[in-house]
Amino acid sequence: MRVKSVNVERNKIEFCYNQVSVTIQLLDNELRIAEEVTYEVATGQVFSIMQIVLKQRKVFLISPFGENVISDPENIIDGLKDIVEMIKWRHKSLYLKFVNFLSDY
Repeated sequence: MRVKSVNVERNKIEFCYNQVSVTIQLLDNELRIAEEVTYEVATGQVFSIMQIVLKQRKVFLISPFGENVISDPENIIDGLKDIVEMIKWRHKSLYLKFVNFLSDY
């Protein structure tokens, strides 16, 4: 995966992939992966309606068509672990939160 410019904020990691900004956000009991959508006018941070969500030890695709379990999420989990490793030395506390969450997968 060709990732450029990994940035970290409180509970999220943002990175650029194929000229698209992607956010990985760790919430209370779930992790969300979403593309950040930009508009011509300033609207603040807006995320796509299609998102990948990790919760309850399962991986889901959330879309306008509903919530569907992804049966083989291995590439998603491996990609997340690779991204999280990129922040290991710069943001140790957030790194540990992500590693702890991902340990169930």
